[in-house]
Formats: sequence, structure tokens, C-alpha cells
Amino acid sequence: MTGRGRPPGRGKVQIIQPTGELRKRAVNYKKGFSVELTSSEMVQLEKVVHNSKDKFVTAVSEKLKSLREAAHAVGDDITSMPSFLKTAERDSLEIKGMGGTFDFPLLTQVAKSLNDYVCGLKNVTNVHLEIITLHIDALYVILAQHITGQGGATEAQVLTALQQATKKFS
Repeated sequence: MTGRGRPPGRGKVQIIQPTGELRKRAVNYKKGFSVELTSSEMVQLEKVVHNSKDKFVTAVSEKLKSLREAAHAVGDDITSMPSFLKTAERDSLEIKGMGGTFDFPLLTQVAKSLNDYVCGLKNVTNVHLEIITLHIDALYVILAQHITGQGGATEAQVLTALQQATKKFS
């Protein structure tokens, strides 16, 4: 070992450029984009994302409608709660993962709050179900009002209130 804790002969990092064959495997030159995007390719990608935004909003709306109906159906039927929680966990994770792509970071934050909450629940009560429903309603409002970016002061207060409720009733 040298005085700096490195094995001898390994003082400098060597960057090895990928071979042409490796690049071809990693990137499809015939149908896809190269490793270094040009400005026209960036414009193309932005168009694809923009055109997909309506589909994303529709798909999330359908998930939220389904979640709202499932939450209402659970009511006092605790036996259906595990199935509902799994659905809420899966759907909130999907929403969380895609929100930022379509300029809905607030949607991502609320979905993350919901996902973290349902993942940690053990003995579910009506209060827990109400907090889950409030998350679903907040997600609906974000989509319905097309609140992109972080929103404003009101949205920040709602997010804070949801986070406080999840901490208090975990």
C-alpha cells in the first residue's frame, strides 16, 4: 500500500473507451439514438414525452379512480384490506416513478408519501384508510388542475399536512 491507502500501481484511473462493437450493442444506430444526442434528437425526444403526457394523465386518472373505488369498497371489511394495500402500493409506486418525467414533481411527492405510508402499515384502521383516501384525492386534484412543477404555497401546505398525518398515524 502507498501512503494514501491505495495499492501500488493503481495511482491513476484509466478510462477505457468502449469498442465499436460494444457501442453498437448498447445503442441501436439504425432505429434509435446515438450515445451523444444532437439538438434535433433532443427535440424529437421532447416531442415524444409531450405527446405521451395526455396518455400518462389518462392512465393515472384511471388508476386513481380504481383506487378510490377500492378504498370505498373496503369500508369496514378489514379482510379485503391486504389486497387493497398491495394495489395502492403498486399504483402509487408507478405514479411516483413517472410523475417527474411529465413535469409533475408534486404528483411524484404525493405518490411517494402514499407509497411510503402503505408500505409501512400493519394493523389498518379507518383512520389509515382515510389518510390513504386523502392522498388519492390530492393526486386527483394535481392531475385535474394540471399542477406542474412544485405548485404554490397551498400545494406545499397540503403536502406537509399529508406527511404529518402519515407520521402521526403510522
